[in-house]
Amino acid sequence: MDIQELNSMIADFVQVGYMEAVKAYEPPQDFIRLSEVKRWLRMMKIDIKRFNMLVANEIIKPVRKGTGRNSPLYYSKAEIKKALSMANVGRIIAKDIVKQTN
Repeated sequence: MDIQELNSMIADFVQVGYMEAVKAYEPPQDFIRLSEVKRWLRMMKIDIKRFNMLVANEIIKPVRKGTGRNSPLYYSKAEIKKALSMANVGRIIAKDIVKQTN
């Protein structure tokens, strides 16, 4: 692991910590509607394909607000960021393992 990857990991987890604090103190600000997710991901410079992969594997799970079948789906921003940060750590570890075997 090089210094840039370490710096990126630290920055990601600092942001995750901040987002967890926001979630704890102001829960409504943590949730984002499914219809707003793409815009938020672009603003955060997060790849939509990686997000969709994590949703498909049920690592990121939506919450339905309301009892109706057509009630909107919401995602937790903190959960999204945490899952993406953990996926980045997994990618870095896998890359290091591959380097060590060569």
